[in-house]
Amino acid sequence: MKTKFERHPPIRLTISLDEETANLLAKLQHQYNSSKAEVIRKAVNYLDVVEEKGGASLDACKAYLDFLCKGEHIIVDVEHWKAIFSEIGEGSDGFWREVRDVGRHHWQEYYDKGLREVKDILEYVEKANWYRLSVDSSRAFTLILNVREAKRFVRTFFEGLFDASPHKVEITEGRGKIRINVME
Repeated sequence: MKTKFERHPPIRLTISLDEETANLLAKLQHQYNSSKAEVIRKAVNYLDVVEEKGGASLDACKAYLDFLCKGEHIIVDVEHWKAIFSEIGEGSDGFWREVRDVGRHHWQEYYDKGLREVKDILEYVEKANWYRLSVDSSRAFTLILNVREAKRFVRTFFEGLFDASPHKVEITEGRGKIRINVME
């Protein structure tokens, strides 16, 4: 049986890299214990998968991996998300206190990740698909909810988060939207 390269001779390619990229290539070559060519082939295949699945940005890919690889988050279908909040209805006071407390704890988690500005936090959490973010100005943001029934959940989470942060924000609700205005 012929190898891949015997069937199709490799195409030679010469590329120029900046120092940072060259160092990263060397690091990955060592990490994978393989040739530079093999690392580049692997990278091209990864990029092809990303593009095929909708072309997520590097920041989005980082957030998705951060959310999922540590096992601290789960993927829930939007229909399940809607069904959960339809069933919860008003929910108990204890439930909403817990959601608010989780928000408070997330402030420290996001701070440790280097997310300190309101916009950065909203962009990061947007990757969880609770909402689409509209940046109205440097101090005003609209969260367009993917599931209207989750409005109180999203609002309560962010109330807790921003209570724990140094940012003073005003959170208001619209129909299917939440507005966050930075007051400081």
